Amino acid sequence: MNNFIDKVETFIVWALVLMLLLAVLLGTLGLGRTLVEIIIDSPPYLLIEPKKLFQSFGLFLICLIGLELLKLLKFHLSHHFVKPELVVEVAIIALCNKVVTLDLKETDHLSLIGLAAMIFALAAGYYVFSRYRWPEDGQ
Repeated sequence: MNNFIDKVETFIVWALVLMLLLAVLLGTLGLGRTLVEIIIDSPPYLLIEPKKLFQSFGLFLICLIGLELLKLLKFHLSHHFVKPELVVEVAIIALCNKVVTLDLKETDHLSLIGLAAMIFALAAGYYVFSRYRWPEDGQ
């Protein structure tokens, strides 16, 4: 029974890898198209407004999150377990995406304090997890 479950799990992880790879590839192409449109859309050419630049940073960070998730899945396929620091790393990048694309004029103070607390907690968790030596077999 365990062998069957392992095979199903491996199949699902490979399906997720392929779908995520396609999503990251299409996201990267979309980011490239967006940047070209921003640069050559209207005068002044070759200049990017800060608002549009922040939007492209958001797209870039989303692609980066996808790449980190691919790294996580690749590690899972080769070692059959998930390193917690990789999960925390993805969460940190996702939270940084939120911070970069955040409109400070429309965000209340408590939300900013909450974001800061989450960043601090994730950074502390990443530090703790990265200091721990994980066994090679995941046990």
